[in-house]
Amino acid sequence: MSNVSLQVIGHLADASVRALGLAVVACVALAILRTRHAAVRHAVWSAVLAGMLALPMLALLLPTIAVKVMQRPAAVATLLPSHPQAAPHSTFRVTPSPQPPSPIIPAWPMVLTGLYLAVVVASLTRTLLAWRSCHRLVRRSELVRNPRARDLLADVAAAQSMAWPLPQLCSSRSAIVPMTVGSREPVILLPPNWQDWDDWKLRAVLAHELAHIRRGDWFVMVTASVNRSLFWFHPLAWWLERHLSALAEHASDDAALGQVTDAPRYARTVLDFAAALQSGRRLNYGVAMARSAKVTRRIDRILSGRRPGPALLSSKTWAAIVACALPLVYGAAALQVAPSSSDPGAHPGLAQLLTEGSKLSPAEAQQLEEQLQRDPEDLAARGKLISYYFSTVPQQRQPRLDHVYWLIEHHPESDITRYFSLVFRFSPPDEEHVKTLWSDQAALHPNDARVLANAAEFLGRGNQFVEKDLLERARQADPLNPEWLKRLADLFSRAISHSFPDQTRIVPHVETSFAEAAKAEIESSSDALLVGTVGEFLSSGWIGGNTLAPGQLDFAELLLHRAQDLDPSNQEWPAALERLHASREETTVQPQAAKGEVRIRVGGELQQSNLIQRPVPPYPPAAKQARIQGLVRFNITIGKDGHVGNVTLISGHPLLVPAAQEAVKQWVYRPTLLNGDPVEVSTVVDVQFTLIN
Repeated sequence: MSNVSLQVIGHLADASVRALGLAVVACVALAILRTRHAAVRHAVWSAVLAGMLALPMLALLLPTIAVKVMQRPAAVATLLPSHPQAAPHSTFRVTPSPQPPSPIIPAWPMVLTGLYLAVVVASLTRTLLAWRSCHRLVRRSELVRNPRARDLLADVAAAQSMAWPLPQLCSSRSAIVPMTVGSREPVILLPPNWQDWDDWKLRAVLAHELAHIRRGDWFVMVTASVNRSLFWFHPLAWWLERHLSALAEHASDDAALGQVTDAPRYARTVLDFAAALQSGRRLNYGVAMARSAKVTRRIDRILSGRRPGPALLSSKTWAAIVACALPLVYGAAALQVAPSSSDPGAHPGLAQLLTEGSKLSPAEAQQLEEQLQRDPEDLAARGKLISYYFSTVPQQRQPRLDHVYWLIEHHPESDITRYFSLVFRFSPPDEEHVKTLWSDQAALHPNDARVLANAAEFLGRGNQFVEKDLLERARQADPLNPEWLKRLADLFSRAISHSFPDQTRIVPHVETSFAEAAKAEIESSSDALLVGTVGEFLSSGWIGGNTLAPGQLDFAELLLHRAQDLDPSNQEWPAALERLHASREETTVQPQAAKGEVRIRVGGELQQSNLIQRPVPPYPPAAKQARIQGLVRFNITIGKDGHVGNVTLISGHPLLVPAAQEAVKQWVYRPTLLNGDPVEVSTVVDVQFTLIN
């Protein structure tokens, strides 16, 4: 209930701000046009009133138009790093967390919502009672059959080009001043002393009231009252009601002066009615001739000698106002401020998306599809749907492909796009289409390093020369970001490791021509950062598996010495050489994991001998049904007590990741000792899923 109350309060606050924006636009437009005609201003503010009343409903029904705003990027890690050892931040972290305590539901939203509804009901009840009072007044009135009055009514109606049938003309003992009641079947009520008026005064009164009827002022007044009841907390609603009432009187004064011309006498007539109204019973509703509270300003306007403006607007003027108002109201209802897609914190972790997406029901998936219709920029929802279609309904290939295509076309810079374009096996026609999309995006964004790097990773699966070229361009476009250097170094490392074959390692496919070219280029390169980083990667033992191939450490040492010669001031290379020398004993002391603590890196095969508890993950039914098998690789941190802490995904199929992740979190190792003391350990582990025929 508290959540519903908060939603109601938030929706009203949102609609209030949007309505205020409409009013500001109307003020600016009227100031630019410099129009002083009361009828025009009345029409503009009536459009604002209609927009304000419609905004709460339109905001729920109309599809969202996202307006991106740049935000300061959050310090988060990428979702799919190309080299986890070189980048100390994990792609996403899965840490066991205790069940959060039940939240304390605040009472103030329900109290505030209850207060709002109580005031709305009271105000609408008052409006309804006043409406009934007015119609009771009409029912108790007497129809005016006087030929003089009826002839004057017909004459004034003809002068204003008013269509038949004409409104009823009645007299009421309860009416103190002339007034109009009703919209569909309007009635002009005259006070009982109207027969003492001369023709001039009666003509002025009828011209004034007929102008109210032709403009629909009764309907506008009731609408403004309802709007004020719903937005009773908003000053704009109260101001609109008063301002529209005053403008309606000014426009009707213009209509009357257009027929009687004697401004001083008309001003005295208005003053007489105002005095009678003050001495009599107050009129709550009904369009009364002397209703405006600011009579002095109204009299000054009548006597100003200014030529009266049009009492009624032409159809062309109304069409222009409506044509301007509709897109403004639509924009005010549909526009939503959204963080720029360049903000990497705009979506949750990839593991969370994969897990939540695989658990969606068909109804929840349909709700997310409808949500995307309103807000196509919701990348988290799109990621969940891709996971859902692949894990739950793998036979529905096209919906998943459509979402992947949309991500590449609209957000080629996103890590989510990068992951989902890499992890799936596409059919040859789909593969070619994705290649075309990535090539187009690289051409469209020649200076966006993120797009170039993401395109490089996909296009590089078939052509490592293209991958290298795109990563070099990404590095040139954003030289201060070390990520592009790491990805480029990873590409070189994978290619060079191909020169050191080892049957115990899993080496990604590398073109022989590119491997030879990469090794020759790095040997002659004068780029100290690239040469040194490739040497670090080759010495880390990650490329191709957990065991270093023969000769790989020697070549890595050669590159690190070359980097040290090229850039003697960089202390990273001597430190890397020290780590390399230590790695020959299979254990490398890494920098401090935290202040006062040491974390060492241990090869996966060596650390596997310390594994004492290894739950086997269940084979995911969806993966088994789709005949999906393969390796899921994680970078994990083992605590001093031997329990697994952080788990970071390196690679793996999205259908296999959740089950493997849950199993690895339950693994237990013997504590690793360094100089007799337990230390944290960082290592790489693999979880293999194999189908048995």
